[in-house]
Amino acid sequence: MKWTWKPLITAAIVVVLASGCGTKETNEVKQTNPSNNDTNQTKTVQSDTNANQTETAQSHNTGQSEASQPSSKNETNVSENGATNAGESKQQETRPSEMQLSYTVDGKEVKETATLKTSDNQNFSLYVLKGWELDAEEPNSDVLMRDNSFVRIRLLQTEENETDYAKLAEEHAQAVSSDAARQDGANLPESLKGAVWYKAHSDNMTVHVIGTSNPVPMLVIIQTPKDQEELSPILAMIETIRKTDSAKPGDEAASTSSSN
Repeated sequence: MKWTWKPLITAAIVVVLASGCGTKETNEVKQTNPSNNDTNQTKTVQSDTNANQTETAQSHNTGQSEASQPSSKNETNVSENGATNAGESKQQETRPSEMQLSYTVDGKEVKETATLKTSDNQNFSLYVLKGWELDAEEPNSDVLMRDNSFVRIRLLQTEENETDYAKLAEEHAQAVSSDAARQDGANLPESLKGAVWYKAHSDNMTVHVIGTSNPVPMLVIIQTPKDQEELSPILAMIETIRKTDSAKPGDEAASTSSSN
């Protein structure tokens, strides 16, 4: 009987040992797997990080590209504005030295050649008919003179909507005579039709006072002998007044000083 149990005990020991080895191997395999998972997780995180960095870099580059576009537009606008200003300056500088003016006397059209003159007193130019002289009277006015006739020209520095041309012209006309009367502006040349026009008499003189915003904001006082009224040629010259940036010696336009 003793000999019968020994083989059974031996077999049981073998089974137990075999079972223990299998469990150990299984545990080792299970312990190895977390390491693999960590590696996979690390790779995944690195991949996501790289992807995010790539997207951020692309977004940054796109932002820089979009930000640079307004700058290009601004440069274009500056260039266009510069070209426009240059064009305007060129237009001012290239007024012809002479121009033929036409006006009506006793129902007949008269044409005369006028010379471009420039006032460095108020910075404007106009075409002056033969026999007339342009001179600076004071800091804010110039005069056209011929014999006993003269025309005072005063450019107004205020904006059009801030200037009461009617009141301004009336006050100056009333200073000449209390009988000053307003005239119909429709009888003025085309470019002056919107002007306020008063007429007054003093001694042997006739005085016309004109306040207008065209061709430039100005007050014009015309004084002529009663028996020698020559309003038409004077208005023809007044119509040609244009502002200038500054008077330049040697320009094709004769300066005020050269007319003395």
